[in-house]
Amino acid sequence: MRIACIGVGDCGTRLVDRLVRTERDTDRSVTAGNVLAFNTESQAFNQTIALTNDQQVLIGDTHPAVTRRESDDHRPHGGNKPRPADETAPAADAITTAATSRESRSTVNADGNHLTAEATEYGVGGDPEVGAEVARADGPEIRRALDRIDETEVAAILLVTGLGGGTGCGVGSILLEELQSIYETSVYALGVLPACGEPDRRILTAARGVRTVVPKADAVFLVDNDAWCQDTDRVADCYESINTMAVERVLGIFGAGERDRASASEVRVDATDIKRTLEIGGVATIGQARVDIDMKPEGLLARILQLLGRSPESNATSVDASTVKDLISRSVRSKMTVPCDISSADRVLVILTGPPNTISRKGFETGRYLLEEETKTVEVLAGDEPIKNATQLTATVVLSNVTGVPRIDQLQRRAVAIQEATDSDKTVEQPSEIKGPDMVSTDQQNTQSPVDEGVRTDEFDFGDIESDTSS
Repeated sequence: MRIACIGVGDCGTRLVDRLVRTERDTDRSVTAGNVLAFNTESQAFNQTIALTNDQQVLIGDTHPAVTRRESDDHRPHGGNKPRPADETAPAADAITTAATSRESRSTVNADGNHLTAEATEYGVGGDPEVGAEVARADGPEIRRALDRIDETEVAAILLVTGLGGGTGCGVGSILLEELQSIYETSVYALGVLPACGEPDRRILTAARGVRTVVPKADAVFLVDNDAWCQDTDRVADCYESINTMAVERVLGIFGAGERDRASASEVRVDATDIKRTLEIGGVATIGQARVDIDMKPEGLLARILQLLGRSPESNATSVDASTVKDLISRSVRSKMTVPCDISSADRVLVILTGPPNTISRKGFETGRYLLEEETKTVEVLAGDEPIKNATQLTATVVLSNVTGVPRIDQLQRRAVAIQEATDSDKTVEQPSEIKGPDMVSTDQQNTQSPVDEGVRTDEFDFGDIESDTSS
């Protein structure tokens, strides 16, 4: 399925850069060059490898609330930059702080203890209100950049952002509305949630971001940093592996059948299948499991032909039905991009990727029935992606419109605690009135969160949590 990928903020920029590199490494043509990255400061741009200059758009460079690094002062509008000296430098974190310098402020952590932190930041200062304001002010520049997306070449648009950042959440919210208004195709989002150990302001921003992005997008894939960090690891040490995991799973879905040298598929997964799975809206999560394939010893001539890409058949050992069934079961029980109650999913899509003769039809169908039982839904779509000479058989599963997501409920509860600590003079909604997983239930899908009378419909929606006015 061909998609356009649009990154927002540091997180979105680095993830989209990683996605472009990975699609090239795996001989896929998923984006076909339809890629953009928007940011309010250039540090993440300087660390990219695959994104070209005209795919990088710097916004807010004339806005008074945006603080830029000294090297950004004379940077041309639109993201032109010299290539970094080290072209092999890795794309770094899935979430980083990019914002303006702020004075010390008192916050409260998960244990209820007050913390005072001072940080020098750039961009919009982690403030989603400023991010939304910048996006509206630079609307013409954003629309000119979006003109570079060829809608005739893509079946959907994927907005990639970190929901804990001021640029990712604030600019991302306005950009999502803009995409929905100018494109007729589906607009999905990939949102990264901050870990529990990250600053309180990022937690508060992410809680607001979930309430804003989920109703506006056609579907939202969530990635939970906290779930993918070991207890003994610092969050920053896990960014590289989280990026890799997220990109592999996204390409496992949207990249199915988009390889340049793909074999004929028995049950091909096309854009219609993916759109049908996601059309119900809400939060989506992706699981994945793999099994190594033993390779049969062949003669010297067969190995030479294989190296030359002329081997007519894969020499992989066939996989029996029980192995395929077990693989599919492990995929739905694997650690999801955001953990959830799998029985709360409304629709399911599973894709098997591997050597052509390893995909047992009996195991495939049995695994499909198993998914119906475990997810309690009959809306299970399935397909395969044969790849000659692959050394692994991979099952990738998408659960659509999941409502049992403890992490969302946890974010909302902690956001209320943070708000009460920083804004005790104002009346704050009680936790029971802050909707958690139920906010993405079927009857609320694709519905704009209510706003007060007189507020613009494109105003950044902070839900039931009062905006943070501390400074």
